[in-house]
Amino acid sequence: MTYLWKFKKFPEPGVNPRYIRILLYLKDNGPTSSRELAMNLGYSVKAMRRALQFLRRIGAVEVIWRPKKGLEDYSA
Repeated sequence: MTYLWKFKKFPEPGVNPRYIRILLYLKDNGPTSSRELAMNLGYSVKAMRRALQFLRRIGAVEVIWRPKKGLEDYSA
């Protein structure tokens, strides 16, 4: 199971520039996993997950779930 992070809205002014950089990346590139975000932006995975949890709490991002197998994988 993979969790993808999706841009929702920009927060109020005064937010850490690191968070704005994450939001801009998500807005430009669409839903992305936290690991992929960390690799592309040069942050540790742990720091990225903390940042994304904060952004989720303030309503700037949302989480969508993508199953590892699609419907095509179950067809005969």
